[in-house]
Amino acid sequence: MDLVTNPAGKQEVLVSGARGKPLVARTWFGRTRKEHADEYLKYNYENGVLEVEKKLGCLGMQQFRKIRGDVAEFTTISYWESMEAMEATHGGDLCPSHLEKDPDYLLELPESIEVSELHVNDWRLSPRS
Repeated sequence: MDLVTNPAGKQEVLVSGARGKPLVARTWFGRTRKEHADEYLKYNYENGVLEVEKKLGCLGMQQFRKIRGDVAEFTTISYWESMEAMEATHGGDLCPSHLEKDPDYLLELPESIEVSELHVNDWRLSPRS
């Protein structure tokens, strides 16, 4: 994977140049009660995010949380070298993987995930001077 600095001064992952195909983003959504938001965020990170990041082909992850009234909404995105790498980790299944305690925390168990192609990833690696 090649990194270059783009005209905005951010590091850009050139996902299609060297390998000729985009990276893959696998997005999971879940909801819990607001009072469990901090506890679930930690549980999901320690038991989900850190475990998935160890998988061959996983380039990294992001975990988001949004509080709306009495509900905390979570979005977890994992980034993969290829569709094949993602499918190998998840047994070729595009259904969500559930953690052991998800039924205790989540308002409903998600039945699907989203898979997208990642064509641009620009990040500023250091703050502007």
